[in-house]
Amino acid sequence: MSRLVGLLAVVVTSQAFAQSAPTTFPDESVALAPATLQETLAGKTYTVKLVDGTSWRWQFNSNGYFFFNSGNFSDTGKWSIKESALCSEGKKIKASCNEVRQQGANLFLKRDNGDVVMLTSQ
Repeated sequence: MSRLVGLLAVVVTSQAFAQSAPTTFPDESVALAPATLQETLAGKTYTVKLVDGTSWRWQFNSNGYFFFNSGNFSDTGKWSIKESALCSEGKKIKASCNEVRQQGANLFLKRDNGDVVMLTSQ
């Protein structure tokens, strides 16, 4: 019985590792002009679902401040646009600029770790 449990643990673990986020933007995705990206985000809230099941809620206020929630973690800070990147600096989250691209109606953000995630408008 313990062999079966051990085998099951290996299968479940290998399946979890097999699920990884993409590290490249989708084909035909394009960088947005700074003014367009600013307009796209300002005053809106987006969610992100990571491959591990974690989800984010990211609210971009028009005044340049954001609110971020993920599980029991939350932060607030300033956001801005530089070229085709979303730049943010929270009270807890370090300063970062992340490239954003659009494919059709979908927005994609490249995280600091290299993963590309989809921002879904609420």
